[in-house]
Amino acid sequence: MLFDLVSILWRLAAVSAAIAVILHFLGTDANAVLAQVGATPAEIGALIARGWELALPNLMLGVVVIVPLWLIVFMMRPPRN
Repeated sequence: MLFDLVSILWRLAAVSAAIAVILHFLGTDANAVLAQVGATPAEIGALIARGWELALPNLMLGVVVIVPLWLIVFMMRPPRN
């Protein structure tokens, strides 16, 4: 499972780098793309911060409720052999 996660992250990084190289050769940068969308880097950062503030309580609820339930179910399973 960890190998799959690392593999996905490497692929994502490779594709991101390839797209960045292509955009660089086309003469496009991040500010130009954001200008076409009508946003600024500060607005994008504020959206990310607001999203994190909204997601954090739900993440904590998952940690407090779901993880202990999963551990109990995991411990109650019969042995495999």
